[in-house]
Amino acid sequence: MKIWMVAIFVFHTPALYGPSAQETPPLHPETAETGGPVSALQQLYDVQHYTLSLDVMPDERFIRGEVVMRAHALEGIQEVELDLDPRFEITKALVNDDEATFEKRGGKLVLVGKYIDEGSSFTTTVAYEGQPHVAKRAPWDGGFVWTETPEGQHWVATAMQGNGCDLYWPCKDHVSDKADKGADMIITVPKGLKAVMNGVLIDEKEEGDSKSFHWRTTKPISSYHLAINVGPFEAYELKHKNALSGDRDIPIVFYHITKDRAKLDKLIADDFVKQLKFFERLLGPYPWGDEKIGIVEIPHLGMEHQTMNGYGNQFRLDPHGFDWLIQHEFAHEWFGNLMTQTRPRDFWLHEGFGFYMQPVYAQEVLGDAGYWSYMWSRYNQIANCKPVVASETIYDSYFESADPYYKGAWTMHTLRWLMGDDKFWRTVRRSLYDTVDPWSLSYPIKPTRRSTEDFTAIASDEYGSDLSWLIDTYLKQATLPILQSERTSDGLRLWWENTASGDFPMPIPVKVGDKISLVEMTKGQGFLELEVGQTYQIDPGTKVLRDFGTSAVCPAS
Repeated sequence: MKIWMVAIFVFHTPALYGPSAQETPPLHPETAETGGPVSALQQLYDVQHYTLSLDVMPDERFIRGEVVMRAHALEGIQEVELDLDPRFEITKALVNDDEATFEKRGGKLVLVGKYIDEGSSFTTTVAYEGQPHVAKRAPWDGGFVWTETPEGQHWVATAMQGNGCDLYWPCKDHVSDKADKGADMIITVPKGLKAVMNGVLIDEKEEGDSKSFHWRTTKPISSYHLAINVGPFEAYELKHKNALSGDRDIPIVFYHITKDRAKLDKLIADDFVKQLKFFERLLGPYPWGDEKIGIVEIPHLGMEHQTMNGYGNQFRLDPHGFDWLIQHEFAHEWFGNLMTQTRPRDFWLHEGFGFYMQPVYAQEVLGDAGYWSYMWSRYNQIANCKPVVASETIYDSYFESADPYYKGAWTMHTLRWLMGDDKFWRTVRRSLYDTVDPWSLSYPIKPTRRSTEDFTAIASDEYGSDLSWLIDTYLKQATLPILQSERTSDGLRLWWENTASGDFPMPIPVKVGDKISLVEMTKGQGFLELEVGQTYQIDPGTKVLRDFGTSAVCPAS
């Protein structure tokens, strides 16, 4: 979900049920950063699988864990570099089951064992313990959330997207390297609590005053999705069948602490099921139907963890008649989890689309008023300070700006109008599934990885001509294009300014009387003949993204 949903409806931001986050030592700068350039040492291997064995001790706000990483050596390796918050004490380090020396280098943990040959598989094992960083304002600030339910029982969650997996376990903290073969997560908690994670529950074991829960996903998964959820959860369960599941139902499971059955029925059996059907009808089948559709109630706003979406919106519908939080997070099962950005500069592919699905759904629920109330209010929050898609050499924080959300969504709004619905949604499905007919697939569905340039190429192919001029102007420059107009003695002259190049052929609809004409803008200029005294309206349906003069003005630096 992340940063900018609070800007949507501030009054929906939930308060924690328990005590506020305590002060915690600041994060090491390397731990605080996620998604920057891949280091030279981490370029030497590709992660295949993680096994997390973790004891969570809420009374002490302490964790003790052992993490095994299985990886493939892309070149010969002498030193294996992992990411881990240096506040943790390392109690054991192995490479291929042999004892290894280790060194903390800032936010990096470097293991040295026997030389690893190029092309070989290898494992690292790290045992560690300590008090993890506490999130001061989850999910916008990463870390652990230690709180209590209204009944006084422990309720624990983590938020990691902005800071990465190294907040609480040793990993390769970069969006470019999913664990291709998935992960096993064995989480041990005090008896009376449950730990719920990604994938499928394999086993539960009691030992003394503790109980362990073994979860497994066999799907490629981004490391920040392996988020801890601990509490006295009860399971609200439904079954769902789509075109791919055949005779087998897909479980919908909501792990909740709320006791009000009417709220549960309204959120899941009514609102969420309608949203699920909408997504599957418009985009394609739920990507992880051979595992589960999972949601967990958490003590912060929300996050899109694969097959275990965090929900903390307190069962409140927004003015558009649906729960925006659960709808936004669930959109990420497609935009972010199935189709994953190549680099942080492509973040808009997650969030621009994730947000755009809200006005599209609001249009289905309320009609055009629902769509436009979302779109126009968010237009006026576009900052226009930096390009949404930065250059290859620039790394910006994910949450530095709302523009990947709102300018990304507006770019899709205009692209959809230009291409037409059929070509636009074909582009979206190809980007997600690598096919225009995802309903013909079968589980497991293979994820895709896309860059801005990949998406542009697919859209251009569907449209029939190159669309890089559109993406370059809307997303690769900081400010929006400006449409100028002049009424002349014989018509209306239009021209574009402030575009990425002189050739910005974005056509403009103009209404004259009851007729709308499309003015072609060859090399960024166009003309429409008008009779003397005729009135006109430029772009009456607000189809074309541009500087309307109402959005935020970037503060002078």
